[in-house]
Amino acid sequence: MMREEIQAWFDGNRELLVKTSRDLWEHPEASQQECYACEVLGQLLREQGFEVSEGSLAGLATAFEAKWGSGSPKIGFLAEYDALPGLAQDTVSSPAPLDQPFGHGCGHNLLGTGAVGAALALKAVMEEKKLPGTVYLYGCPSEEIMEGKIVMTKEHVFDHLDAALSWHPGDYNRASEESYQAMMSVEYHFTGKASHAAMAPQEGFSALDAVELMDVGVNYLREHVPAGGQLHYVILNGGQKPNIVPEKAAVWQFIRANTTADLKRIAARLDDIAEGAAKMTGTTFTKKLLSGCNETRIVPELVRLMNEVMEQEVPAIDWTEEEKAFSRELLTALGTDREGLAARFGADVWEHPLDESFSVPTGRTVDILGSSDISDVSYVVPTGMLFAACYPKGTPNHTWGVTACSGQSIGQKGMLYAAQVMAATGLRLVEDAKELEAVKESFRQALGGIKYAPVVP
Repeated sequence: MMREEIQAWFDGNRELLVKTSRDLWEHPEASQQECYACEVLGQLLREQGFEVSEGSLAGLATAFEAKWGSGSPKIGFLAEYDALPGLAQDTVSSPAPLDQPFGHGCGHNLLGTGAVGAALALKAVMEEKKLPGTVYLYGCPSEEIMEGKIVMTKEHVFDHLDAALSWHPGDYNRASEESYQAMMSVEYHFTGKASHAAMAPQEGFSALDAVELMDVGVNYLREHVPAGGQLHYVILNGGQKPNIVPEKAAVWQFIRANTTADLKRIAARLDDIAEGAAKMTGTTFTKKLLSGCNETRIVPELVRLMNEVMEQEVPAIDWTEEEKAFSRELLTALGTDREGLAARFGADVWEHPLDESFSVPTGRTVDILGSSDISDVSYVVPTGMLFAACYPKGTPNHTWGVTACSGQSIGQKGMLYAAQVMAATGLRLVEDAKELEAVKESFRQALGGIKYAPVVP
């Protein structure tokens, strides 16, 4: 049963959090440019008694630290708030793009507001009960380009925390034992020699040829990467005009793997392919490492605690018939395969397209596709996450469908659920020193003596 004091705080502040998440949804911002979100969330925290850092944090202009209390335990909540290009969408169940360049197709308007809500609720209860400890809220920018928390971890922003808590919008409710993939973001820039493509092609050395040959090699490599390995790319520069042999060309590669060790093996193969492409075309190349992250370290005791909170303290989300109908319409508009959906989620998925309960952890780390900068945090402090249902089952992330749900009641209900789970989990850690120590010991065992090392120094 939900703690009365936590329940009372959310009952009194539900509309404030909903309004805030909608405000961020209406003002989506690119990674590294989240000035409006920082101002809105920072001001909310100041009004509730937090000290909020001024200026940049860890060299990031749109990162911040908010702090309340003193001493131990030190519980941190991690907020994200960047949006994605090309995903502006009205809150309707069919494609209806809005006239703006960005949209919250990953639900970070919900993520950021929910994390702030959890921090505010925990602070209010600790203040009322005169509990010792410090509550932190970290504004973590630029997750979508794998920057914020990685830079902040390298700059030791989180080292002092006893535990870090966060969440992410999803299509299910679960204390996360999912390990995000290790990832590297790298550009390959080729340089050749320009020439007239018709009159003197023999004098030219095409950088574009090198890019295209590299891409061919990378595509052949896909068959030979370790299980879970993935490669994605875009050509950044393919030359100026067809009648000029391109002197400059570049390709941007994302490399993913289930472990950092596998990631480095794949990355070394890409370097070899780039070298081969350069030799075949008489060009040279340089490599620019942009960012990278490790895989996630799961803390079983923190998963168990968060799941216990979900079982005992936080009521399941109550979906209306209107929200279910909206979800069916959205899945239809997305072209969802109903048979495939039923195979994944059960025969009654069309009747119940929104998760109404929560999944019980399996007791083991589960490798999932995709990456997050929270993984690096998980190497320096016990880090717990949950997923909360904010859109219908089977809705692909980074789509207009997620944007449509993130600005209305479906996403907002998931946000409030996640915020309550995080606040109640934080309170457990503050009140029970033995529980906190068990989490720390579980973290030490999960690391197995491994020391944090960034993928990109």
